[in-house]
Amino acid sequence: MLVVDDEEALARVMARTLRSRGFECDVALSAAEARRLVESNDYAIALLDVRLPDESGYGLLEELRSVRPDTAVVMISGVDDPELGTAALEHGAYAYHVKPVGATQLYLLVVNNLRRRNLEMEHRASVARLEGMVAERAEQMRRAAELQSGMLPASPYREDGFEIAAHFTAAREISGDFYDWYRSGGDRVVLTVGDVMGKGLPASLVMATARAALRGVAGVAPLESGVKQAAGVMSAALEVNDAYVTVFHCTFDPRSGELDYVDAGHGHARVLRGSSSQEVLGRRSAPIGMFPDTEFVSGKLTLGPGDSLVVFSDGLLDLRPDLATKEVQLPSEARRAPTAQAMVDILAEGARGKELADDVTVLALKRL
Repeated sequence: MLVVDDEEALARVMARTLRSRGFECDVALSAAEARRLVESNDYAIALLDVRLPDESGYGLLEELRSVRPDTAVVMISGVDDPELGTAALEHGAYAYHVKPVGATQLYLLVVNNLRRRNLEMEHRASVARLEGMVAERAEQMRRAAELQSGMLPASPYREDGFEIAAHFTAAREISGDFYDWYRSGGDRVVLTVGDVMGKGLPASLVMATARAALRGVAGVAPLESGVKQAAGVMSAALEVNDAYVTVFHCTFDPRSGELDYVDAGHGHARVLRGSSSQEVLGRRSAPIGMFPDTEFVSGKLTLGPGDSLVVFSDGLLDLRPDLATKEVQLPSEARRAPTAQAMVDILAEGARGKELADDVTVLALKRL
C-alpha cells in the first residue's frame, strides 16, 4: 500500500493501522516523493490526498493511472464535496472518501477496493486471452484461405484452340466451392466445378477431399465410373460432416471439341452457341453423398469454334436471381464477351464488393 498525504501524523496513523492488519505500507508526504516511490515499487492500492503541497492530487492520479494502471487509487479529502468526488471518479479513481477515516473504515476501504482491483485484473487477463485466441484463429483462417486459394488453378488458361477462365469469391474466409482444370492422359482437359453443402471450415475440408478424389480418378473411363469411384473416396468425409457435394465434372478434347460430362446435382451449366443461342444440359444425377446407391450418368456434346461452356455455383444466383430459371439467356454482354475471362468477370461483377450469403464461382470454357 502507498499512503500519500501531507498531514504527516494522519499518514503515519493510516500506515500503522494497515501494517497492523498485515499490509506492507509506504508513506509519501508530497507528490514528488510519491513519484520516486512509484518508480521503484508496484503498489496494489494508493490512498491519495486531494490537496498536496506541491500539486493537486488529481494530476498525480492521472499519472498513476497511466504508468501504473494496475494500482487502485482511492482519493481521500477533508472536503465533503460531491463535485470533487465526481471529478475523482472521472479521472479514474476507484473511490472518493472523506476524512477522518477510522481504523475499521480504513481496513474495509482497502479490502473492498483490493477485491475490485483483483476482479478487474482477472477480467483484463481474460479479455487479453480471448483476444489472443481470436487473433490466433484469424491468422489460422488467413493461412487456410491462402492455402485454399493456392489450390485453385491460375486464371485464365489458354492454349491453341481454347481458353478456360474462372472467378471465385468466398462468402467467408474459406469456402466450400471449388473449381479445377488440368491436362489428363492423352490430349484431353479435365474441368470441374464443385459446391459443398455448407460454409466455412467444415465445407472447406470436404472441398479439399472432393477435389483430391476427383483428381485421383483422372483417366478412368467411362467418366461416370470415375465419378463413382471418387464418390466412394468422399463418402466417409461426407458422412461425418452430414454433407453432400454437387459437381459438374467433364473432359474436353480441344482438337474435336468433344466434351463428356457428369452433372451430379449441380444443374447450373449452359452451352452458348456463338453469341445467339443457349442450351441447357439435360443429363443429371443426384449430388454426391445424398444417396448411397446413386448411379451417375454422363452426357456428350460438341463445342464448335466460338462456342462456350459456362458453369456456376448457387452463389451467383444471389447476384443474378434471373439465372435460377434455366431457360433465361445469360446476359447479352456475357454472351458477346470476346474471351472466357471477360465472360466470367461480367457474370460475377459485384461479387467482391458485396456481403455474400454464399460462395460465388463461375467457370467458362471457350473454344476459339
